[in-house]
Amino acid sequence: MEPINIGFIGGCLNNQAGISRKDLYYSIISALLSSNQTEHQISLGNYHSYSQLLDQTKKFIEKKKPELLYLFIRPFPLMPLQKPWVKYDTADHKVTYTLHPALFSRQMVWKEELTKHQVIREFEYVKKSVFSFRDLNLLTGLVLGLHFWARNYLTDQLDSVKEICSAHEIKLVIISPPQNPESLIANLICKWTANYLEQFYKRGQIDYINIYSFSLSCFEQDKIHFNSQGHKKLGELIYHHSLALLQKGRTCETAVQGHRPITRAHR
Repeated sequence: MEPINIGFIGGCLNNQAGISRKDLYYSIISALLSSNQTEHQISLGNYHSYSQLLDQTKKFIEKKKPELLYLFIRPFPLMPLQKPWVKYDTADHKVTYTLHPALFSRQMVWKEELTKHQVIREFEYVKKSVFSFRDLNLLTGLVLGLHFWARNYLTDQLDSVKEICSAHEIKLVIISPPQNPESLIANLICKWTANYLEQFYKRGQIDYINIYSFSLSCFEQDKIHFNSQGHKKLGELIYHHSLALLQKGRTCETAVQGHRPITRAHR
């Protein structure tokens, strides 16, 4: 049997400063799979915004060819979808603001220039108030109903990703946003999104893991990033989920042998 190729598409979790590589969630998964004598390969990818998610996923699939794909719902690109006043980077490396592109039309579109020149800046922890201008901006978006638009836009993008995965016989697993306790309203949005997606994907029969319940003991001081304990818990959770999927796949393989050829999806 060929090694199982497991892909992860997310953000800073894949290469988090301050956490030893051996303590990152995918290293935990790899160690557990090795201890279970499961041959495997782990591939990592990322995306900066949901408008780029489909394109980034296509490129990742073409290059890495995963059989299981775990997709993290990142809180940071989730927040601009909720804000009536959106901050973005321009081509000349300046930071400016504009109104949400769907504030009045509510069309399922996101302007390319709002993410095209986005700069990934190194995170520096600064203690902030749990309610600030950002929260006021998010709260205004809630009052204007942008959270409903954001929910629909997000699920549209994820449906497109699901179609691509199905076409390539890849098992897709969606992982919820975690808590975001450094911001009162952002944390509320993460909780609402995590719970909504859980109900949505029960109906859609898509695998879903809700990690919003991870306690504050799993977070760094910044209350944004997971600490070693959080990575360990996440790694163990995904490991057991992957093992269950692999065992289910092998059961399916045994059942179909002698009836039709075995495809990648049944390895």
